[in-house]
Amino acid sequence: MLVFNLLLGVLPLVILGASWAAGIDDDRQHRRMFLFVYGLWALTLAMWNWMCTASWGWIALWIVTGVAALFVITFTRRRYNQSAGTRRRES
Repeated sequence: MLVFNLLLGVLPLVILGASWAAGIDDDRQHRRMFLFVYGLWALTLAMWNWMCTASWGWIALWIVTGVAALFVITFTRRRYNQSAGTRRRES
């Protein structure tokens, strides 16, 4: 179960690396989308571990990781929108 959780946890990072290798620009939107997908993926892993009656440690780890990634997305979106709004007013 340990190896399987680690492999599934690293899978989004492999996909991110593949997108960079394919020539996708590493901009703010790309990183935010990666964090969003990673957050949802981590919550999915938490639910999967729960249904498989895995250790509570894995369930807690994936819940915390998923919620943290989604929180970062929400926080950066608000900060970006606020900074974009101030730039428009200054122009």
